[in-house]
Amino acid sequence: MNANFARLQRWWNAYWFPTTSTLNLAGARIVAVAAEIFWLFPGLAGQINLLTKNQQFSDPQPLVRFLAAVLPRDLIFSPSSFTVIYWVSMIAGLAALVGLATRISLFLLTFGLWFFVSHLYSYADVHHPQVPFAFFLLALSLSPAGASLSLDALLRRRRVGAKASTDERSDMARWPLKLAHVFLSMTYFSTGITKLLSGGLAWMNGYTLQNYIFTDGINRGIPLGIWLAQQRTICVLLGVGTIAFETFYFVSLLVPRIAPWIFAGGILFHLGLYFISGHPFFEHILLNVILLLFLDPNWFPAQWRKLTSGARSPAPVGQSA
Repeated sequence: MNANFARLQRWWNAYWFPTTSTLNLAGARIVAVAAEIFWLFPGLAGQINLLTKNQQFSDPQPLVRFLAAVLPRDLIFSPSSFTVIYWVSMIAGLAALVGLATRISLFLLTFGLWFFVSHLYSYADVHHPQVPFAFFLLALSLSPAGASLSLDALLRRRRVGAKASTDERSDMARWPLKLAHVFLSMTYFSTGITKLLSGGLAWMNGYTLQNYIFTDGINRGIPLGIWLAQQRTICVLLGVGTIAFETFYFVSLLVPRIAPWIFAGGILFHLGLYFISGHPFFEHILLNVILLLFLDPNWFPAQWRKLTSGARSPAPVGQSA
């Protein structure tokens, strides 16, 4: 029993907590935060519009219910409070981007995102594209995401007088990326299995997908979707491909060498959904990009070393620096 538990513990630690470079995590932090604050963060005007046009929530989400229970509604659910929360989130996001007070900054940015997304979905229109990415941001705030490529790292090295190095190592540098991989696998598997359980093989007969694509194309004015909805053979192939991708995405957890191909497939899958049907799963695209670039513990550090060694190498004799 003890031997089995020890073996399981070693496997668990080897999977979630191997000692690796923190450069991957830092790169993921920079990409994730930049995308969030410059592209994905909910707009303030839309949030205030929802707030002022609705006197009460029709389907308050858990965070909104909690805040409404412990704080007076007018204190936090008001245009002025929303403005403060928004700009605190933006300032925290900029600090997280450059790695200043990284964990606190990431937590404040994450809270702002969770707050505004929860408010957005408290009016009986609930969706799910932000969920895996929101959990990834929370995981970053609990990790050494600022150990490299950050002002925190620069200030720490100056304070202790250490030799300049951006390649710190930690046994906590991999688990946020692994967690994002697991969350995406669960999300896709749930979606694929739900399609099979609710529609069965009808999801792969072409007609079901034609109906969905045509409806979205008409409602959202997408000529490519309207044309594609008339191509049954292509829709059969897309239906089979959709079910296969979503149901078997988790295989990338079990066979790491094929994972980059599946991440690339995820990026193309969601780009196709957007240009054909207008479904904006941008957070899923971003997570697949982050996993493609940074899940491999060796690829990004090697590229970074090449880049920095090239920048530091002296100019050849007889050439100007």
